[in-house]
Amino acid sequence: MSRMSAIHAATPGTPMADDPLMRTVIADELERIRELLEKMGMGLCADPQIITGHMDALQTIDELCQRNENLSRTLRAADMVAEAGNITLESLRVRIADALTGLSD
Repeated sequence: MSRMSAIHAATPGTPMADDPLMRTVIADELERIRELLEKMGMGLCADPQIITGHMDALQTIDELCQRNENLSRTLRAADMVAEAGNITLESLRVRIADALTGLSD
């Protein structure tokens, strides 16, 4: 059994000093997920019958890979809001822009 040290929450309005570290850790995990999804998708694409019968699912795997890549890059950026404008997956970029617009109203 692994031991995990206590994780202390920041108080409202006061971010923890290790927020950049936490963003990096989360970005790394998103990258791991992307890599696993890509391997899975490539393995599935090796079978023509799977491609023919499951194209929608394979496209969903590809979209999840793109989403994870964009989110991890955004989390690593010094200016995450500016980087969100560079997200290449339009549906994700629009959702984030809409959420940020809603916060500034």
